[in-house]
Amino acid sequence: MKKVICLLVVGEKYKQIYLNNKDQFEHYASKTNASLKIIDTPPDPSFYRSLLVQKLLIPGLVREYDVALYLDLDIVLNENAPSLFDQLPDDKAFGAVIDNRDTEEFKKTWRIKNETVEDYFSVRNFSPAENLQGSINGGVFIFRPTKVAALFEDYYYSGHNIKAKEKGSYEEAPMAYLTQTHHLFYALDPKCNVQMIYKIRGTQKGRRINRQRKIIPKFILKLYKKKYKEEWFPFDSYHVFAREILKESWILHFAGGYPLPKTKMNK
Repeated sequence: MKKVICLLVVGEKYKQIYLNNKDQFEHYASKTNASLKIIDTPPDPSFYRSLLVQKLLIPGLVREYDVALYLDLDIVLNENAPSLFDQLPDDKAFGAVIDNRDTEEFKKTWRIKNETVEDYFSVRNFSPAENLQGSINGGVFIFRPTKVAALFEDYYYSGHNIKAKEKGSYEEAPMAYLTQTHHLFYALDPKCNVQMIYKIRGTQKGRRINRQRKIIPKFILKLYKKKYKEEWFPFDSYHVFAREILKESWILHFAGGYPLPKTKMNK
């Protein structure tokens, strides 16, 4: 079976993030007997849709492979993580972790009380449908290129308009909706994509660490975020917390602009 790990590395900022963390990607590719595909130019140079939405075109770039794993760059892989390629059943073509709306982590993170799965898709201009399981995060997903490439490309070049407040969710809603309504979707083990944003905002310990930042003047935090496009957590407690979470995860995803620790995570 031909396997490939896909990384989207477009722009100087992301090239540097990749270079800083390339060892873990190369190691995991070797461990899982997969090729490593570095996508360093936009899949659609015309930018019919934004670069985030262009993730939908990645399957078309790797049609020669049987199965592929896409990873965002702002992740840390547990060195003991199993092969995620084995997580996708033979009769499914797309796998991702579903947002669990019933957890306190989700509710406290987004401060959403009663949004249903149907609400999530309808507000993004998708028609009501059966078999909808939930929203996903697009930082980690597994797919069979030949099974989803045409489906995703057709949507990408369609005139469908997502009317959503969360601009970062643009590639995620179509991926989830299309694969769930076509019976291609499989919900991955949550350990495949544990997001730091939920742990910081949605847990008592995370919120306590977040409150530590109040000793830093707000204008400094704002200047830092404007310059580096990420939050600032200059505390040992943040890094210790991240390592604790990684021990119970296969992939820890620093979604939401949370900084990747500068030191080795797998200790």
